[in-house]
Amino acid sequence: MRAGRGIALMCAVLALAGCASIPTSGPVREGAGVVEESDSFVPFAEGPRPGDSPTAIVTGFLQAIPQGFASDFTVAREFLTPEASLEWDPYATVTIFDSRAIPLELDEGTGAITYTVPVAATVDSGGRLTEAPDGADSTLQFVVTQDADGEYRIAGLEDGSLIAEANFTRLFRRVDLVFAASDGVTMVEEARFLPALNAATRAASELVAGPSEWLADAVVSGLGLAAELEVDSVVVTDGVAAVRLGQAAAGTFAESALAYAQLEATLTALPEVTSIEVTVGGVPLDGDEAVDLAQAPTPDEVAAALVRGRLALWDGEQLRVTPDDVGRVPDAASGLALAYSGGQVAMVVGSDRLVVSDALAGGVASLVPAGDVSGPPSAPMEMREVYAGTDLVDPSYDRHGWLWTAETAGDGVVVAVPAAGVEGEGALLDAPWLAGRDVRAIAVSRDGARLAISSRTAGQTVIEVAGVVRDPAGVPTALTGPIAVGAKAGEGASLSWLDEMTLAVLGRSDDGTATPLWLVTVGGFTEALTADADAVAVSSRHGEATLTVITADGEVQVRAGASWAISAEGVSDLAYSG
Repeated sequence: MRAGRGIALMCAVLALAGCASIPTSGPVREGAGVVEESDSFVPFAEGPRPGDSPTAIVTGFLQAIPQGFASDFTVAREFLTPEASLEWDPYATVTIFDSRAIPLELDEGTGAITYTVPVAATVDSGGRLTEAPDGADSTLQFVVTQDADGEYRIAGLEDGSLIAEANFTRLFRRVDLVFAASDGVTMVEEARFLPALNAATRAASELVAGPSEWLADAVVSGLGLAAELEVDSVVVTDGVAAVRLGQAAAGTFAESALAYAQLEATLTALPEVTSIEVTVGGVPLDGDEAVDLAQAPTPDEVAAALVRGRLALWDGEQLRVTPDDVGRVPDAASGLALAYSGGQVAMVVGSDRLVVSDALAGGVASLVPAGDVSGPPSAPMEMREVYAGTDLVDPSYDRHGWLWTAETAGDGVVVAVPAAGVEGEGALLDAPWLAGRDVRAIAVSRDGARLAISSRTAGQTVIEVAGVVRDPAGVPTALTGPIAVGAKAGEGASLSWLDEMTLAVLGRSDDGTATPLWLVTVGGFTEALTADADAVAVSSRHGEATLTVITADGEVQVRAGASWAISAEGVSDLAYSG
């Protein structure tokens, strides 16, 4: 805190949330059913009044902050001394608070009044959101002094600002910055939360600044370290965003083509932008030669399953299983995984052997209806061992054909082996943060650039996402240091990527009640759902409507609105590609 003489005072933070009156008379009117863009919401703010008390000054300042995100903080700065106004950076850290009661604390000795603020999340100056765990609090203070006219003004305060969650969702916008995977053509996105005011400028500026440190080595950008905006503004006219890059942004032909594609994909996702015009040092950059960035692959509609000792395919309605001559899946098999090619499956046998099988390579046509067979085949299925360990977690395929696993007793490494006809040797990738932990689950993202890991340490579950560093051929060579996500989620017994940015995290039910299920956005918020009390594993194809859980008694349950519907029975495991 920048020092100043006077008393430390706080305002009632709940006043920030604001309120609106509800009509109690008049005719019933039909709504338009259209949600306005967040930048159309401008909260009311009023400057200081003559004779305001110190408490009123701080209260007015905090009430003016939301309006500042929709304008330029002119009104909020009126509550500060000239020196404090020059030094205060409202964007340094934006603290988002929820609606829990805020206890008042009075220090009788100093006369300081403080409030303990319940923190939901924080956003740094680059728009990176960090979710706070349940029960997180922050104590805030302000120093208020009198000016030459006897009026109270704030002389000491920390950089940053405070905003109610309801105002945050109106005044900030999630923007996904677009980069490329190691292959240079697959899109990899990073979520940022930026003020809706001048969103195009802020998004372009952050894209030019590059990916966050944890992701930087796992992605490629056509905008090099020397790149910068020539003019610190992206003007949007009739839907066209004009991006002016400095001469230092000029790169090779390939880099320029990728840079244009990144800017186009990032900015045209904003509702106010339909196209872009880019210049580098005043010279137009031709979008006709831009790289055609592709979305990460979506798993096929057909999932692999284990049904009474047989491998199977499930299309959402019918189960078809391998015939007798294919053989029996070992009783000790678990953790089914399906390759993106659809022709190979992997599983852990006896907890220490990672094996693969091509028994489903013939597709649905090579299988028979599950109702046409009775018990499991007598002969064992032909399988190929690709890795031997001690106690392995359930495997996960990436889009390059590599198969991932790790020891449950975290030994500080993650295993990646080529398993789908891919050339290369297996790799033990250093993950020192896992040493000594109990690793529960892993899952590779659809783009192949991120690895999600659920582990437990000191009795607490930690869900983290690390970047996957690859060579141009897609061979994994290292993991980056991870970021923690899903602070409001609990034990992650099973993981599945719901889409390119969201994880489905299934917990455990220890008391027979509903099993917790969380949707965790990497770099965003966590949404809590529930599943059947006996749910033991989760898989998904794309989107919440494809969420599928397996229960301990073999039911396949699919998300149906806000509830679950039983779609198949007698299934011990099920997995979409990934």
